[in-house]
Amino acid sequence: MKGIVSIIVLALIAGAGWWFYQSSSNAPVIPDTAGDEMMGEHMMDDGGTMGDDMMESGMPTMEDGTIMEKEVIQMDGGMMSNEKSFNVTNSGFTFTTKEIRVKKGDTVTVNFESAGGLHDWTVDEFNAHTQQVQPGTKTSTTFTADKIGTFEYYCSVGQHRSMGMVGKLIVEQSPFGY
Repeated sequence: MKGIVSIIVLALIAGAGWWFYQSSSNAPVIPDTAGDEMMGEHMMDDGGTMGDDMMESGMPTMEDGTIMEKEVIQMDGGMMSNEKSFNVTNSGFTFTTKEIRVKKGDTVTVNFESAGGLHDWTVDEFNAHTQQVQPGTKTSTTFTADKIGTFEYYCSVGQHRSMGMVGKLIVEQSPFGY
């Protein structure tokens, strides 16, 4: 999180410097419509340490094999939006990722792969769900986290939810106030 704040502060300082330069010269102001993109990877909140191996996607993993969150911050026309991606699997009738944390306004992608049995990943409040897949099959869903709160995600197959195949999606207030 400190890295994101540092990047934002640096971007604001750079923007102020650019504005000062532009306003003190007769050069025309040309807005950047292409947008910039910064990518970073962060350790998960569970305090795990980074493993030595890399998954097929090139994402760093924790010692327990959990793939670390990938975050992409896009600057488009002065607005900042975050894209967060999480890889989730199951172990029996539980998700290996028990909690996902994002900020309001984030675009969230959940990549789900069944490690055994027919399963899916669902969160009702965002109308987000993956396809039901057999072991070794990958599926994903993308949604915008536009509500603040704690929401239960679950497997919608049969009685899997009542058997404990659940987790928490926590959507926090954005540092930008939206």
